[in-house]
Amino acid sequence: MIRPISLFLLLLLIVGNREAAQNVQPNSYWLLFLLCVCPAVAVLIAIIASNTKTSQLLSTIVILISWCIAIYSFQWTSVVRNLTQDVVIVDEALILIPPIFWLCILWWCTSPITNRTSWVSYRLRLDILLLFVPVFFLLVISEVSSKYGTPKEYIELIELAALVALLGLAPFLIAKILPAKEIQNYELRSSIGEVGRRAGVHRSNVLVWNTHGRIMNALAIGIILQPKTIVLTDKLIANLTPTELLAVITHEFGHHKYWHIPFLILTAVTTLICSSRIFMFMGFDMSSEFIFMAELVVMTAAIVFVSKQFERQADAYTAIDMSKMENSDCITTNAAQAMSQALGTIAESQHIALDRNDPLHGSIQKRQEYLHALVGYKLAEIPINTKVKWIKITILVSLFLGIVL
Repeated sequence: MIRPISLFLLLLLIVGNREAAQNVQPNSYWLLFLLCVCPAVAVLIAIIASNTKTSQLLSTIVILISWCIAIYSFQWTSVVRNLTQDVVIVDEALILIPPIFWLCILWWCTSPITNRTSWVSYRLRLDILLLFVPVFFLLVISEVSSKYGTPKEYIELIELAALVALLGLAPFLIAKILPAKEIQNYELRSSIGEVGRRAGVHRSNVLVWNTHGRIMNALAIGIILQPKTIVLTDKLIANLTPTELLAVITHEFGHHKYWHIPFLILTAVTTLICSSRIFMFMGFDMSSEFIFMAELVVMTAAIVFVSKQFERQADAYTAIDMSKMENSDCITTNAAQAMSQALGTIAESQHIALDRNDPLHGSIQKRQEYLHALVGYKLAEIPINTKVKWIKITILVSLFLGIVL
């Protein structure tokens, strides 16, 4: 599960010590404005404009960009490390506190459910902790190895071993972060296993995320060498009909079938490499903070675009799979309706407006309209599959050219 917020925070944390910012002196007034005043105003605007579709997205962007400027132009990273004396991991954690704090405030104030604490916990785990817990594990290994004078060639081997260990521990970490446990319903687990086999996933983990009946969601987690994992929340299982639940599960297996998660990672890597090459070719000063911010914006925009296409393909896969179960070679009305109804039930339960535009998924209304528009299409001629195929080819070719040129 690649979320733009966590990826943005991670990249800023990694490059926080870039030489381009080393000669800039910290300015306490600007840091106060960027880390406190600006995010507070953004949250206030989100509260006032709570009925607009884009208010929360724009407030999130303001919080992240303000933190980005504080790091890149006003030495927030250096200020923290001077205070902590570069204590392992403590400095990284403190550097991240301002944006995470304000994001939590934003999520609290704009929660679509009554229990605001549950919503903040849900967003914090999903948007930040799922990526940062394993990354911090790797940072600890790397920093401890360097601190005790381990030779460089051994540090690389240690980091590789830590990465391999992390991949093996991923299911355990996911279960602890969410928290989630193996599904106990044998009948449902068997049905899910059958859906996975039809998608070409013969070994999968199925976890139930206990949200105390407050959140409806499903996740597909797992990249190369990791078990293909499906996470279902308790409320999702309890509130959807059997047909709707299987539709959502099929959607998540669609992400695994089409390798959406690895390709989202490749999208981020490719856009960073290619945008850097393009800016260099155009003669821009690559040490400029504006170029780095532009690269982050391009990367985020690419992830948002590709993610929406992947979501649409996963929706279409649900309709394809359910149509096959009806022994039809075309998309049937029942197959399209099953996923459409599941989306509608989730939106109603979570008080999400059908026309609300989620950055990674698009609006539920548009997704429902697309599903119904597929009715009657031949299963082998679904337009989104052709579109995504060319998107993947473009990503791979761009990555290759970005590396070799």
